[in-house]
Amino acid sequence: MNESLDTAVEYEQHKLLWEKFRVGDKASFGILTEKFYRPLYNYAMKLTRDDEFAADCIQDLYLQLWERRSFLGKSENVKSYLLRAVRNKIIKESIRLRRFREPEDLDFIAEKDVPIELEIVATESERQKIDHLKKLLGELSKRQQEIIYLRFYQNLEFAEISEVMGLTRQSVANLLHRTIRDIRSKWIIPFFFCILLDCIRL
Repeated sequence: MNESLDTAVEYEQHKLLWEKFRVGDKASFGILTEKFYRPLYNYAMKLTRDDEFAADCIQDLYLQLWERRSFLGKSENVKSYLLRAVRNKIIKESIRLRRFREPEDLDFIAEKDVPIELEIVATESERQKIDHLKKLLGELSKRQQEIIYLRFYQNLEFAEISEVMGLTRQSVANLLHRTIRDIRSKWIIPFFFCILLDCIRL
């Protein structure tokens, strides 16, 4: 079974659980909340530096979902629906608590972590590349950082990112293309000189 088929089967399982949850199945709701808590928390912590606030927003969201389950519609992609919901929750609560005034003030904290396994096995030159990539990600706009996170850390497709960020699919594609182009343009030059220096040493 290939990866795309695995994903399709998983989507269908999530949709089935969602439909059972909508009619009051507590067990299905419990599976969904447990399944998506970590992705939601990881995303929430990119939107706020307050871990208690992030956890509270997710808990409030889960409570609201259960209370309003009979009013909820069908969901073609439960994960992107929940990511969008927690994003909106953080914006709404932040404005209510006067953390900021407008939705556009939403922060995004650049992804600076890499898997520990990669750090352990990386050679010195690879560590330099990792450090350089972290620096480049930190220089992106908040929206660019967010789209990189959703695409490559949450593994969302364009349509899913569109739902989460409230952008058109074309806008998502354009923004991601521009972001990757910006990273590549800043990546090539420094490492051209690294390669040149290695050649000189030889």
